[in-house]
Amino acid sequence: MRASSVLLGVLVIAACGAPDMEEIRRRDLEEAEQAFRSNIAAIHRRDAEGYLAHYLDSPELVIAGGDSLRRGFLPFAEARRASNEWPDTLIAGEPVLVWLAPGVVYGAYPYTVVERGDSSSGWSERVFIKTGGAWKVAVTSRIDRCD
Repeated sequence: MRASSVLLGVLVIAACGAPDMEEIRRRDLEEAEQAFRSNIAAIHRRDAEGYLAHYLDSPELVIAGGDSLRRGFLPFAEARRASNEWPDTLIAGEPVLVWLAPGVVYGAYPYTVVERGDSSSGWSERVFIKTGGAWKVAVTSRIDRCD
């Protein structure tokens, strides 16, 4: 009887103390989607500082494009601040979000941009990580569709 009482007590403590992973997953996906939408809104507003605030301020930030892979927030931020060029139009489709782990969400969305009369379409990817309550883009890429 004593052993079963101890076992029951341990199970109750373990169940009460275990994190609710489904709730963590749901909340992470919801918060990452809000960060995604806020990032796109900053582009629409042509708000460089608001846009940069969404990115991980770290040498580990990864920016991948069709012809390059760069690392580091500082050069990324310097280039963004030095340019006043923004897409004339950005149409961002619904993101596909995948929860990878607590505080880590992958997202991809279809886009169409118009820049100086030329349009291009493709996919953009993000890896969001939760840092002290704020979600930041740690990896970003742009994959243009070949026509």
